[in-house]
Amino acid sequence: MINLTSDTDYQLLEIINQLRDKSEQQDVIGEVYDFLALLKGIKPVFLLGRTPMPKELIEKILKLALDLKLFVIEGCLWDATAYGQFPKWYTEYCRGQISEFKAWYICREEQFAMSIEKIIDLGGILSMDEEARLLGYPVCCVNAHYNRAHRYHRGSLSILKRLAKGNEQVMQELAMGNVQLAPKTNEEIEDFDFAFQIQTPHLGSWNMCDECKNGINSSSNELEKKYLSVIEKFLKLNSMQ
Repeated sequence: MINLTSDTDYQLLEIINQLRDKSEQQDVIGEVYDFLALLKGIKPVFLLGRTPMPKELIEKILKLALDLKLFVIEGCLWDATAYGQFPKWYTEYCRGQISEFKAWYICREEQFAMSIEKIIDLGGILSMDEEARLLGYPVCCVNAHYNRAHRYHRGSLSILKRLAKGNEQVMQELAMGNVQLAPKTNEEIEDFDFAFQIQTPHLGSWNMCDECKNGINSSSNELEKKYLSVIEKFLKLNSMQ
């Protein structure tokens, strides 16, 4: 665990303060808090690269991680989507799209580094429970995230089928050609509305499930408390500068 008075903390504090001054970067600050949570032992693995982030910020975080002798593993984005009910060609298409995105997985312990490398060797395929465990996110929220993904894919296939008039070969060609997916039927609109629900916590970057958002489930709230305990110390550190 990194001491709160270390140079690392001051570097992170500088990054956070810079982001706070830019309203368009508020989605990025959640990932910086995730990195901080990793350093303080709150989460096993930090995923860098999921949220669009300025290149210079990515480089700063990677340099910090390497300076701290953390494990930094580059690879494809993880995907625990249950594609079972979708056509094989669509599954291959989606996984091919995801494989084009680069991410960095940062952790403090070798056992987690080995788990990360194993998942990357499998093309980023893992279970929802495994993703929740490694990223330190509530299982209920990770499951909800992939439920939204499932609705997105269902809606997308419905649109492709409608545009192709049921011809699966044409559906594939439309998908490969990146045709605009505009929902029109009630079911398509409902699927897309559901898929694009964003319910981020005040601190951190996970997408909360409805139960956590509405206070029925306390998992996200408990995790936020852990984040807050660290961030409050940073605020105190900030006042000492």
